[in-house]
Amino acid sequence: MSYELPIAVRAFALRGIRRFTKRRFRYFNYALRYRDGREVSDLGSIEFDKLLQGHRYPADTHCVRKGAERHCPELGEGAWVDYPYGNPLPE
Repeated sequence: MSYELPIAVRAFALRGIRRFTKRRFRYFNYALRYRDGREVSDLGSIEFDKLLQGHRYPADTHCVRKGAERHCPELGEGAWVDYPYGNPLPE
């Protein structure tokens, strides 16, 4: 596990169908960008929480997650948001 925290986060909105109820639902995958320029993508919520150290910094993790989801369209990739505030970054 990396102890380095990312500088930016992006959410990807996807659609799925529940197995038993056959209802559609929206879920998110996340991408992280680190200071050295590398990106880690296709993270589910559990890996996202581990890499952002959600057990140590729960308020920061919550703000970033909600900010990334808020700046994401109904389907597709959203804007990059900063860590730890969740504000959109300029392009």
